[in-house]
Amino acid sequence: MPGTERPSVASRALGAGAWTVGTRLGTKAIDLVLLLCLARFLGPAEFGLVAMAMAAVLIIEALFDLPMAAALIRVPELTPDMLNTAFTLSLLRGLAVALLLLAVAWPLAAFNHEPRLVALLAVLALAPAMRGLVNPRMVEFARNFNFRPDAVMELSGKVVALVVSVCIAVGTQSYWAIAAATVSAPLVATLLSYVIAPLQPRLTLVHWSRFSDLLGWNFISQLFAALSWQIDRLILPRFTTATAFGQYTMGKQLAEIPLQVLMQPLVRPAMPALASAKDDARASRYLRLAHAITAVMAPVMGLAVLWPEVLVRVALGANWLPAAEWLRWISVMALCSLPGLLLSPLAMTLDRTRWLAMRTMIELLVRLPLVWLGAVHWGIAGAVAGSLVSTFFGTVAALFVVRRLIGAGVGAQLMTFFRPMAAMLPAAALLWFTEPALMAARGVPQLLALAVPIGLASGLAYAAALLLAWQIAGRPGGLEQHLVESIRNRFARRRTAGARVHAHTATAPDGAMEAHAKRPS
Repeated sequence: MPGTERPSVASRALGAGAWTVGTRLGTKAIDLVLLLCLARFLGPAEFGLVAMAMAAVLIIEALFDLPMAAALIRVPELTPDMLNTAFTLSLLRGLAVALLLLAVAWPLAAFNHEPRLVALLAVLALAPAMRGLVNPRMVEFARNFNFRPDAVMELSGKVVALVVSVCIAVGTQSYWAIAAATVSAPLVATLLSYVIAPLQPRLTLVHWSRFSDLLGWNFISQLFAALSWQIDRLILPRFTTATAFGQYTMGKQLAEIPLQVLMQPLVRPAMPALASAKDDARASRYLRLAHAITAVMAPVMGLAVLWPEVLVRVALGANWLPAAEWLRWISVMALCSLPGLLLSPLAMTLDRTRWLAMRTMIELLVRLPLVWLGAVHWGIAGAVAGSLVSTFFGTVAALFVVRRLIGAGVGAQLMTFFRPMAAMLPAAALLWFTEPALMAARGVPQLLALAVPIGLASGLAYAAALLLAWQIAGRPGGLEQHLVESIRNRFARRRTAGARVHAHTATAPDGAMEAHAKRPS
């Protein structure tokens, strides 16, 4: 029935989002444990060295990114030839990434005056090669909103990476511990993908035409996006010390944890949800999804903006406190990008990725000169300011592209952002005024004893304000309505079950009740 299709898809998307978020929470919890361990054995210089290499890895990997899952999700029916074509393309992509990383290793080492980068990049090149060989048949689970197999893959890879990396860090206290974690996780995940969904792939490009249009524009879009996000890591090592760059890298890495734990898993089910929507309902579904993601991300990113020193002190220790300022401003940058967050899955769903490429090109053209000039004149602070300005321009461009693609007005898109931001005000006030008292705590146990109840109180304040804003807005459909109805249904089921038990007891025969009463306890 038309009236029941949308709630069903929305519920499945929310359930899938819960699974992906849970998985990411688990993997990032493991990453956090690994980070805490490595921060005790390694210094900022070692983290800075690996960050230099990883900037090149991420840019080149994004340059050859093949959105196979997006292409396979859109087709009405999967065939073995489609899966084999996807595998062949991924294999070629992995080889290209590895060879290009080997080619740029020496020039990058010469540019940064760091000869150790040559061997480091040669090892790190194995990671994207492994990721490219993941079983394409895993997309069958995603098409059915089933992300449990992905959870098994990711968590298993992270656990192995944790054990391997910590053993190397304890034994050598070397940056190779970070490299080992980077390589071992995708290796384990790739091997498991063929255990979970058995496949004997063969090399073929018979269905290349189904991927070519999407891959062409996606190539440009991913290149621009990767350069925009990694350009600071390429430029800053030349204008700052290894220690300062390591502190900046750690602050950025902490800021990226909520994006990887929550934002990316929440965006992932958005593509099948948008793909299943009819043309006349796609705009409303897009706005509901955008609001739900913003409502989840706002308090998390707000915590990093308002309590950066607290988070750094708990996670890394007082020696890493200079990273707190960069954590704050990179988190502000992430908040500014929220209104345009779903443009990528929307453009891929509609096969209009050229608009996504235009948006990322605008952001890169603004970011590149501003980050370069900022780094030359003001170091890290100047580069961060340039990135913040370019993020604003990229978000504005995304709003207008979405309006063109599905007709959702700029004002309607901004409302999905402003309502959660307004609900954050009482929680933000509580966090802001309590931070000095928290930083005066003598040790981490005392700090946690104060921070946990205050954090829970701020979360409750945000939830109450969000529900109030929802009431004022006229109770529109979306995340709040889904949560309220779920809570009501759960209480209703409990009341019904209790009433049935009571009715059964009241109507039982007297003999049965007496026998029950005489039964030994």
